Amino acid sequence: MKKGDIREKIRAFQGDLADDLNRYRSWEHCYGYFHKTTPEDIAADRNHAALQLGFYLASWGIYRGSSFLLKYDYTVHLRVIDQLVSPRFCRLWKEEFGARADDMELVPIIADAVDAIREAYRHFAEAAEAGPASDTLVTKVVLGTFGCLPACDWYATQGLRNAGLEYSSVNPKFVEGVLLFCRNNRRDLQKEQTRIERTAGMRYPLMKLVDMYLWQTGHEDE
Repeated sequence: MKKGDIREKIRAFQGDLADDLNRYRSWEHCYGYFHKTTPEDIAADRNHAALQLGFYLASWGIYRGSSFLLKYDYTVHLRVIDQLVSPRFCRLWKEEFGARADDMELVPIIADAVDAIREAYRHFAEAAEAGPASDTLVTKVVLGTFGCLPACDWYATQGLRNAGLEYSSVNPKFVEGVLLFCRNNRRDLQKEQTRIERTAGMRYPLMKLVDMYLWQTGHEDE
């Protein structure tokens, strides 16, 4: 990876956000909603939370094709909301994954969150005679709420391969690999984090910046 490559790719991705109505801004609205309140308030307003999550997922393409989500209204996400605000995931709301020396402790918690989200969708997927919730769906949920993993869609997984990161499924080994990538490039990522916060007024978590980098490299390869 050439010096400055990460910052250039992030800025290239961000160029698409010049339009305030761009669909990719749905991530900002969703993530902002979940981080402007407490898990207790989210639980009390779970229908609103499910609507926020559902619209973000739809605008990010997760409802197209043969997704089992197409068979349901927004209440399909209520069980997911209940899992997200579970006390066992409280650290994921408070700590920025990739920013601390002890972040390896969060790896099993994140892996547990991934499994919990997949399980929350299992009934609906089975009723629709579909397979289990995909890595793409689950990681987009994580990115739009906790903000602690990149979304593993087609472009991002291509970007993972370009970055030399092994990916077969979202498991603890994958989470560790993403964390190490973030650590190895933290200086550039934090510079972009500061720049975006200064110019756009919103602090992007480091894993969102990793997602932007991976997506952009995969997109350019196509």
